[in-house]
Amino acid sequence: MFSNNKVAYKRLNVQRIPEKSIVLKLVIPLIVAFFVIFCIIGLLSPRPSNERWYEQSKDTQLLSNDSVLIETLKHLLNCKSVDAHSRIETRGNYYVLKNFISPKRPQECHDSITYTTHGDYRFLDNVVPLLDRWQGPLSLAVYAPGEEFGIAVESLRYLIYCDRQSYLVEEYAAVHLYFDFERMPPKQIQFYSDLLQTPLNCHSDNVTSTLPSLENPSNHTYPVNVGRNIARDAARTHFILASDIELYPNPGFIEMFLQMVAQPAYRYTLDMPSVYVLPVFEVDSYSSVPEDKIELLQMLKTGEAIMFHEKICPKCHTVPNYDEWLRVVKTDRTMDILSTAKREGRFDLWEPIYVGTKREPQYQERLNWEGKFDKMTQGYIMCVLGYNFHVLDNGFLVHKPGFKNVTEAARPELERAQRNFVEEVIFEELKILYGENKHCRL
Repeated sequence: MFSNNKVAYKRLNVQRIPEKSIVLKLVIPLIVAFFVIFCIIGLLSPRPSNERWYEQSKDTQLLSNDSVLIETLKHLLNCKSVDAHSRIETRGNYYVLKNFISPKRPQECHDSITYTTHGDYRFLDNVVPLLDRWQGPLSLAVYAPGEEFGIAVESLRYLIYCDRQSYLVEEYAAVHLYFDFERMPPKQIQFYSDLLQTPLNCHSDNVTSTLPSLENPSNHTYPVNVGRNIARDAARTHFILASDIELYPNPGFIEMFLQMVAQPAYRYTLDMPSVYVLPVFEVDSYSSVPEDKIELLQMLKTGEAIMFHEKICPKCHTVPNYDEWLRVVKTDRTMDILSTAKREGRFDLWEPIYVGTKREPQYQERLNWEGKFDKMTQGYIMCVLGYNFHVLDNGFLVHKPGFKNVTEAARPELERAQRNFVEEVIFEELKILYGENKHCRL
């Protein structure tokens, strides 16, 4: 089939090969040198072998122009902006001074995300560092019963007039004060409104003495879910991030998220019960809050950072596909959905913190912060309603520095009483209102 004839080849006469030109003698070594340098740089780049690195997608590049992005979101969300007028309202057993402080920056419902949160005067030192990273609208409900009302107003005055980043409060913060019917402020509300408009002499020696101590003078429980719902309902944007005031988001989150949901590949999530989950972490008291995911991953490796409540309830905050989340690193400011899960199976006691809307079930206002289990009822309802929890690959929250432990968080009597109330009373109500699902736990 094959020929056996051999072909004779002439030997190469090496004397006929011309000598290299001067140009080749110079160019070839330069090419080799550049190639070697390029390889060395590649080897030295901090890219762990187990991590997946991503570049910016074409869809995101097309939407990076702010005007195009805003118009796209305006069309997709088709939402209505709400006013920011001050008013006095009632909610259950509480008076609410809605928009006691209003932001100067106008906000349309489609052009940002509102960070909705709560606290009392002891937690207001978190407002500026939170806004410094968020750089967007904040809706803050401050619990200020009785004598604490005046202390809260003085604390807000200090933030507005004396903090070196007070412009962040003026630009972005909407503050709502609330208090029980039986714990009215000692003076008329107009007195405090006028006081808030009176500038402080920040260089006076006695300014710091007017600021409150961190000891709570009142003997009462904290109505955490009343504050959560007040802040959420007052938000002026379609998207909200309902979170705690001591949890700080990674910078650039708003832009990355809005660019993501505007992409054609993710628009389907807008048409079904969906929320977008941010993993939450803690850092030790000697560390700074990481600026981006790369820094966070390094801190996790050294032990400077851990998963949120890892020492208290690791099952409550570990996100699905967490190992995969750790391997995803991006070189640009983009975001994608890493995975989608339900609150069932291994995650039936999950307490995710997420970007959602006002359409999500409200928090149960009969529960207090000291008794814990204050978000479980909402999680159960969302499970029964079939919500999808989309885990974001380039967004996260970090608690104010300092690891949490079981001892400081334990309140056995209050926890036992609230747990019994949830199981014996609220759970029975929820089964009537929403039905049951064998995969959903409370």
